Amino acid sequence: MKRTLLTVVFAAAVALLLSASMLAHHGSGISYDMSKSITLTGTVTEFVWSNPHCQVFFDVKDAKGNVVNWGGELGSPTVLRNAGYDRNVFKAGDKITVTGRPSKSDSTVMLPVKVVFADGRQFSNTIPAGDR
Repeated sequence: MKRTLLTVVFAAAVALLLSASMLAHHGSGISYDMSKSITLTGTVTEFVWSNPHCQVFFDVKDAKGNVVNWGGELGSPTVLRNAGYDRNVFKAGDKITVTGRPSKSDSTVMLPVKVVFADGRQFSNTIPAGDR
């Protein structure tokens, strides 16, 4: 009887630990205002190719001429790779125009939907629809 109880308690603990990571993931609608769209033009300062989401950072001049660093949350490396991109898709110094969904927290973070490079190339963010 003690062994059965111990087994059940252990199994429950393992199930709770495993389910906690699933609850941690959220859809993009939690963090970003999906009803709004903004367009920014700037220069890439950094590109991070890592899980759970790749990130692109870029400098934009505000209305007063001050440089503001923005961040954009992209799909995971696997999702981007499957869409034909690699870790060199963004390079520091690239001039880009980014259209996307602004953060609900009024921070300088966004969910890019489309990026157009100075040479006309386009990047489409490939975060799965369920996460948008």
